[in-house]
Amino acid sequence: MKSVYYGDDSIAIHEYNEARRSRDVQRKSASMERGGRRMSRFVAVGDIHGCSNTLAKMLEILDLTPGDTFLSVGDLSSKGEDSRGVHSQLLSLEERGVNLIVLLGNHEVMLLAMQRMMGANVDLRAFPESIFRGAEISALMRSNETWATLKSYGLEGAETSDFWAFRYDDPARHFESVAEQLEQVDWKLPQDHLDLLSRCKTHHIARNCLFVHSGISPKNLRMDNVQHAVESQIRDDARELCWSREWLGQQPGFPELVVHGHTPLCYLYSFLPDTTPWRDNDLVFKSVVHSGALNLDSGVFLEAGHLTAVEIPESGCPSELRFLRVPRLDPVCQDRLSYFNYM
Repeated sequence: MKSVYYGDDSIAIHEYNEARRSRDVQRKSASMERGGRRMSRFVAVGDIHGCSNTLAKMLEILDLTPGDTFLSVGDLSSKGEDSRGVHSQLLSLEERGVNLIVLLGNHEVMLLAMQRMMGANVDLRAFPESIFRGAEISALMRSNETWATLKSYGLEGAETSDFWAFRYDDPARHFESVAEQLEQVDWKLPQDHLDLLSRCKTHHIARNCLFVHSGISPKNLRMDNVQHAVESQIRDDARELCWSREWLGQQPGFPELVVHGHTPLCYLYSFLPDTTPWRDNDLVFKSVVHSGALNLDSGVFLEAGHLTAVEIPESGCPSELRFLRVPRLDPVCQDRLSYFNYM
């Protein structure tokens, strides 16, 4: 596995692009042998969380072309200051002919549930209804930072504290208490952005990988067939695909690599007894393949956060994965610097 870090200069970009050009030459030679078929690139990226400047730098370095695939493991929005800019960049990428796949993260679930509650034109029939259970209540919890997404769209009242449940509030009671007030606000997103979110997928299977936002329950993880495992999870409770952490550190029963996000690498100590596999000699947390899984969430919204992407070959071979890490270029999430969540 090759990892490239973009820092304060252009060395990493040069190294990444030179290696890519060399690989493209090899692919061109191989494609000529296979009748001229172009070998498209497949790139997966971790949680972006409204960090549009960091995403822009990532896309600049990747330099994707028509026919390539860019997959987001979900959580495009919230926390960072420019969720709208993230959505717009992905739509522009799609317009340029890049195959865009966005998985349904828990923040997309909450945002879509809120948009449906607001009467927005969203068609959610493609999703299992269980995935939205309780999501409109969760969306109003200050700590989930849906307000930051609304603020990025310039929507009036997004920062009004009365709308949001704080740490010691009962979320369900709070929802009931503000229901009438919510009828008086217009928090609908632009239709093209709603359409983007409505096209999200619960999961994606390709290149010998299962791509999912958070994971699946341990019971289903132990199955030996990945398709059966996902179908069983959707029947049991589809929310696990967007919220689960219980499975972390456990080996799947199926051969596909589980590529996911949801849990920032530096938070793993809260869920696993040993985080050594993800830490380098400088105690920096990095995305690595371990126990049949690859976590791409490197906490871009945090002080020392990064945005991580991985380029996956057609074979999906872990030893041929190529990583790119871009340090946070956006302001730190406001709620990570304030007392609001602890009121």
